[in-house]
Amino acid sequence: MATSAVTRPRRAPARRGQGAALRADILDAASGMVARSGDASTLTLRAVAREVGVAATSIYLHFESVEALVEELKECRFGELTAHLQQAADAAGPDPLDRLLARARAYLRFGIERPGEYAVMFAAKFGPVEGRPSHAKYADAVFRDLAVELRNVPRAGRPAMDADEALMICFHVWTALHGMVSLRLLRPSMDWPDADAQADDLVHRLAGPRV
Repeated sequence: MATSAVTRPRRAPARRGQGAALRADILDAASGMVARSGDASTLTLRAVAREVGVAATSIYLHFESVEALVEELKECRFGELTAHLQQAADAAGPDPLDRLLARARAYLRFGIERPGEYAVMFAAKFGPVEGRPSHAKYADAVFRDLAVELRNVPRAGRPAMDADEALMICFHVWTALHGMVSLRLLRPSMDWPDADAQADDLVHRLAGPRV
């Protein structure tokens, strides 16, 4: 549900060398606005400028359009997600199946606990910005790490996965996890199963039984 932004007091002009700090403030403000509204399509550079407490012209020094701003937000959020999943996998230990289970649980929690920020990652209104890679490229690390661990899972009575099979299962896993997040956010009153249990069941079904 959208809420009105709170305009901050006018920010003092940035000193030489403080441009990076202002850019970070712009990204933080835009991220917070999307998190509150849950809708990246409502974002405007002027509204972000009011939130930060600077003139709109100061925003344009860092981002030429709202599309460029949202694209960088997507990059940041995907980077955070990748790091979040890696930390969860590392905490699970060396077993590849345990690492997969940890990644799936962490993904589900990330989306459920940060719905506004998750929404900006998949904002359909904003496509790739010319001169920058598609935000889908930022998810490559998620697939790469997932595929490596999938191929390392010993499966009873079945040969090890090849690269093509692992990639296909990666798509299935991501599609399912995204659907779980989206439906839980859209229908919070449903009697959903425990999130970790659902994520575990998904991985066991797709990765195959442990040897």
